[in-house]
Amino acid sequence: MQENQSSTETKAPMKIYAIGALILVSAVAGVIILNSETPAPPPATSIEVVEPKVIPVAEIEVEPTPAPIAEPAKVTEEKTVIPEAVTTELIEPEVEPEPEPLPTLDESDTLAIDKAKELSWLPTATNHLNNKDIVRNFVTFVDNASRGDLAAKFSPILSPSAKFSINEIEQEMYIDPESYERYTPYVDTINSLNVDMAIDALVFMAPLLDEAYMELGYEQGAFVGTLDLALGEMLQAPVIRNPIKVIAPSAMYKYADPQLEGLSDIQKLMLRMGPDNITKLRPKLQQIQGALEQLEKSTQN
Repeated sequence: MQENQSSTETKAPMKIYAIGALILVSAVAGVIILNSETPAPPPATSIEVVEPKVIPVAEIEVEPTPAPIAEPAKVTEEKTVIPEAVTTELIEPEVEPEPEPLPTLDESDTLAIDKAKELSWLPTATNHLNNKDIVRNFVTFVDNASRGDLAAKFSPILSPSAKFSINEIEQEMYIDPESYERYTPYVDTINSLNVDMAIDALVFMAPLLDEAYMELGYEQGAFVGTLDLALGEMLQAPVIRNPIKVIAPSAMYKYADPQLEGLSDIQKLMLRMGPDNITKLRPKLQQIQGALEQLEKSTQN
């Protein structure tokens, strides 16, 4: 009896172990099956709905918008320039040299010749100048020329060395064109004059010229106007290109054309220079005349 009880007790635990193993295998199999299928959604989590808290308008504090920060103005830094030390040199005002003293009228020939040399670039400019009593002769000659008269003995220049010549054609006499060439050196000398320097020399020697002119009975300062008239008389001489016929009723030749013979003596002198020389000389005479007129205006103002 005891054996059967012992056998029964032994079989009972084994049966329990078998049942437990079966349950364990079933549980593992269930877990594997569940993991191979779509996992079940997680348990629903309870969400607490929180209603927003409404804050009254009066209670909302609005921070003021900060004012824009102004950028600082750019300050231009002025550099202080320190001037360099300058050595100041005292410059004394220029003292104009005293004008050259004029000689007396009787001793003025040397001065007249020297001034004449300064006015022209030609080295032969004074070769034809009469170097005796130049100022007085010049003033007297110009005074006569202003009225059309030719005061040959008071001429400030020497007469041409070549003689006046004519050509006879069919028993009539005509001025030889080569005779005109006697005056070409005089025309070249006048054309070489520097007009501005000539006016300056005229102004410089004005006291001597006035003195000589007043000896003829004229007022002081009148000579410039007289010189202007003389130039105008010379400029009125005609230019004739055709051969000029002359006659010799006496020792002196005369123009056969009454109109030419009726010209003033100073204009006849111009004719004897020839058309080419007159044409060359006219512009220079006009330039000198214009300068004299400007000089007269400046002295009147």
